[in-house]
Amino acid sequence: MRKTCQMVEKALVDGMLKGEFKPGSPLLSERDLAERFAVSRTTVREALQKLQDAGWISVQQRHVTIVKDFWSQGDLEILSSITRNSDPFPFELATHLLELRVQFAPDYARRAVENNAAGVAAVLRKAEKLRNCSSALVNFDWELHLAMAVMSGNRIYPLMLNTFSGIYSKLRYSLFSRDKHRLQLRDYYRDMLAAATAGNALLAENITRAAMLVRLNDFKLYFGSLAPDCPAPA
Repeated sequence: MRKTCQMVEKALVDGMLKGEFKPGSPLLSERDLAERFAVSRTTVREALQKLQDAGWISVQQRHVTIVKDFWSQGDLEILSSITRNSDPFPFELATHLLELRVQFAPDYARRAVENNAAGVAAVLRKAEKLRNCSSALVNFDWELHLAMAVMSGNRIYPLMLNTFSGIYSKLRYSLFSRDKHRLQLRDYYRDMLAAATAGNALLAENITRAAMLVRLNDFKLYFGSLAPDCPAPA
């Protein structure tokens, strides 16, 4: 039952993202959806409840289900729902998230070095013993950025990163599978260690901004030329 419900949920999310079910329009009835996906109405009802909880749809009078204008009315739960149900992850949305990271990662890097330069340096020293594989780099990169977000003192930053963790894991696995990008990542760790050791918060901010811009531009250049959606994790 659970897998079937997830199948229905995934198909409906995909349809809404692709415009098959447009904002403001009524969704198919439970009976029609049950026939379309060859499942019971109970299964459809369970999937619709998940979509309603996430902010995709709303149930009006007489049990008419309307597709919400989720891009303007939704919240971060929409992103979590897309992450669970989209494989591959939409390229355009991935690009927007990386653009957002260019804005907030430099700030938490600067604040972290201002507040706890020794702590940032201690985390960065772990990079020297990392295996040169995408899985090890993914795990460490997540550890580093979450640590800096926590040490920044801004309690919103860790919440944001934890919300995006599944999305960024997909993007990192895809990007860090290439030797060029693994080398760029190690250069970032080395430069950040030097900045943290010197207690130079402004340098840490500038280094992080430059690194995030490189990742964004490489992502758009490489994956944008392959397909409309970014690849799934390796």
